[in-house]
Amino acid sequence: MTVRVEYDESACQLVVHVFCKDLSSDREIENTFGDLDTALGKIEENLDDDLNKSSPIFFFLINIEAEGVPSGPGEGVPYEPGEYGLGPRSPWEVFCPPFWTKASAVPHLRQRVKDWIVRLEKTLKLAETHSRSTASLWEHDETQFGEPLATHMALFDVEFVPYYTRLLRLWDPGHEVHMGGAVIEIINKHGIRAETEELILAYTEWEGSGSDELGLLELLHQSKGR
Repeated sequence: MTVRVEYDESACQLVVHVFCKDLSSDREIENTFGDLDTALGKIEENLDDDLNKSSPIFFFLINIEAEGVPSGPGEGVPYEPGEYGLGPRSPWEVFCPPFWTKASAVPHLRQRVKDWIVRLEKTLKLAETHSRSTASLWEHDETQFGEPLATHMALFDVEFVPYYTRLLRLWDPGHEVHMGGAVIEIINKHGIRAETEELILAYTEWEGSGSDELGLLELLHQSKGR
């Protein structure tokens, strides 16, 4: 097991480090998913603000490293290179996009990717049962928990769009920063189809009262010839 927990006091951030020994080995990728499950468990152990008064935790991050794989952004990163002001830990890079892309190319590991994204829902729902100072969970003050990974996978493969939609329903709509842009990118990438139609309906409902500031409902109606 290669899981290490670090508390970054300056960022009020709990960082769980996970290491994949060999990205070319399906067995090592499978083992890493076990560590990723452990990482979520470590985060869940620290959701109660009352337990962390001396070391407040506002943000949670899983930092995945793979042997010989340099860090870099995945699909849909909302910043230009160097623009993200988070030092060495940009949430849009540290989830190790090549790990997820490689895993999704192997049938039984592809299911593990899906299962783990569903597992994220458990953590987000558990956070709702705690009286936290922030709604939902965050990786950084502009990035909701699981957002970079879900965005990457939804843009990478339309089959993952419903998983993005499910997480979106658990995030904090009152303080969203990047979701609107990501939703537009996903629709532009895959077009209007069942998966993106559900995403549009979920996002506009999530915004509140069927708001359509981005014109997504109008786009959907036009695609249906209305």
